[in-house]
Amino acid sequence: MKKVFILFLFLTVVLVTNAGIVYTKQDSLIYERYVNQLKADANLSIGELIVKTALFFRETPYVASTLDNNKSEQLVINLRQFDCTTFVESCIALSRTLKTGDYTFSNFGNQLQIIRYREGKIEDYSSRLHYVTDWIYDNTKKGILKNKSSALGGTLNSKTINFMSSHTDAYKSLHNNAELQQKITDTEHQINSRGGYYFVKKENINKISNQVLNGDMVVFATTIDGLDYTHIGIAYHDGTKLTFIHASSRVMKVIVEPQSLSDYCLKSAKCTGVSIVRVTDLDK
Repeated sequence: MKKVFILFLFLTVVLVTNAGIVYTKQDSLIYERYVNQLKADANLSIGELIVKTALFFRETPYVASTLDNNKSEQLVINLRQFDCTTFVESCIALSRTLKTGDYTFSNFGNQLQIIRYREGKIEDYSSRLHYVTDWIYDNTKKGILKNKSSALGGTLNSKTINFMSSHTDAYKSLHNNAELQQKITDTEHQINSRGGYYFVKKENINKISNQVLNGDMVVFATTIDGLDYTHIGIAYHDGTKLTFIHASSRVMKVIVEPQSLSDYCLKSAKCTGVSIVRVTDLDK
């Protein structure tokens, strides 16, 4: 019995690399459990399905930098642990997978790759959509997202984005890699040429809360020089309170934020407000 248990444990943690995809047996088992539990909800709106998906992963551990442990850029599927971005990306990709009716693990991988990488193509580290501004822009072009921030009375922020190129030592893949550093700098120039991004100031969040839908992406703008956003979550109306579901670095797991979205932002000195981004239904 002990040998069987050890073998099972090994199978759940060993990394699997399949056609450039990195995951574990445990990830595939979580995926199967997710599909079995939520496929009956595939007829919900994409936003409501995203919320159900997010709640499925409540209590999942927060772990940073899970995409950066490979020598070369590969699609990493990790449903055992999330940071704020991988949590949101996974929830969108999983929900879109259910909507297609193709429940294969490979389809989920395709959906995730499309969302995570520029034009859905993996070339190297720089092809990953690191800046949320760029992530929103590229996924809007692909018809996956629609930025609602301007329509909600948002303010244009035209700050210069250059945090990654200014802090290359903070990124393992950029350290001592002049070629990748230049590609990131080129991406920042492209971002800055687009004229900025809209966000709703934190003091105005309560005024627009009834226009935010369950499953919208809530992206937190920041005062940090060179950086657009520092956090992302999924909008959730908990009774009469607009809050959000997120992978929290404070409590180190996925939670429904106990504070309202407005209070959360108002209490943060570095948060200037939020952008609201809606995921489009596949049939629209």
